[in-house]
Amino acid sequence: MLAFAAMITAGAFAQTTTDKKEDMKDMRKDIKDVRKDKRARKEELKEGDKAEAKAITKDIKADKKDIRHDAKDLKQDGVKHPVRRAKRQIRRH
Repeated sequence: MLAFAAMITAGAFAQTTTDKKEDMKDMRKDIKDVRKDKRARKEELKEGDKAEAKAITKDIKADKKDIRHDAKDLKQDGVKHPVRRAKRQIRRH
């Protein structure tokens, strides 16, 4: 019984490690997308294309929703301040 519990626990820890890495990678990608889209939206507004800017704004909102979801998952996995950590990792590389 004890060996079975140890195997289940080891499997759970192995699974969360890759899950954390994938979630952090996804969050960094979403943060980069938000930054790129904000620059694109600024250019579209400068050119006067409000319809395209509105579409880009919808994309930004979707990316931010993904960031919040990933942050919630990472907090449950035990990562402290996941958004701040992801932003710092972007700046390092």
